Amino acid sequence: MASRKFVFGNPPFKFLADHLARDEDFLTDVRRIVDLDKDAYLKLASQLAISDKFLSRSDLVELVANCLGDGFEAVARIIYRIGGIVHDAEMNAADSMDELARAIEEKTESLTPDERKTLTDRLRKLVAEPNGIAKQYKARDLVDAIGSELDSFRIICDIRPIFDRNRDRIDGAIPLTVLRLDYTKPDGESAEVEVRLTENQISQFEEKIADTKLKLKMIKDLLAQQQLPIPRTKSTIKEDES
Repeated sequence: MASRKFVFGNPPFKFLADHLARDEDFLTDVRRIVDLDKDAYLKLASQLAISDKFLSRSDLVELVANCLGDGFEAVARIIYRIGGIVHDAEMNAADSMDELARAIEEKTESLTPDERKTLTDRLRKLVAEPNGIAKQYKARDLVDAIGSELDSFRIICDIRPIFDRNRDRIDGAIPLTVLRLDYTKPDGESAEVEVRLTENQISQFEEKIADTKLKLKMIKDLLAQQQLPIPRTKSTIKEDES
């Protein structure tokens, strides 16, 4: 399926909708939605309509499996991706779905008129209208909107030799520690920074990380006591929970 990220930022949604309506990868994917048995589709739409939880990708896979059985992970993936396209538009989800429906009805030649109508009707019920999908993308957008995103980091230990004046002999050496951060700016541009760490700062890092883990646990415990759900986003789950 076509990516929703572009080199020069997000295009106007009308442009994206017109592109998707003619994109063969997108149309191959959504054919799975069109081909769903009517009873299966109605069962899935009903469960999505009544679900009020934050529907992450894994939650959506589980919900689809409960409705349709095993072997329908691709349907969950399609719903989740189109959800990102519809809910990340510069307009509300209902209007962006209207725009996508218009583009499909006007520009998709590989589907019959009846199939186009079936597709747009089903996308409304499976993607645009479910509250759980809207809540998940709202949570994800909130995460993405706050500062730059750390992509990776490395702590590098190095040795810098100290030569004599004639550079014939090594008089000594200095052990150095460098912290390298690779991150993505809010505008999507990649960047990196390297800073030197003292041994004292390394010890402070250990203490602050331990304090941070304790604070996060306390916050999660408090939210659980208040019965407030925590959306599954890249900022709220550990790797072994994804």
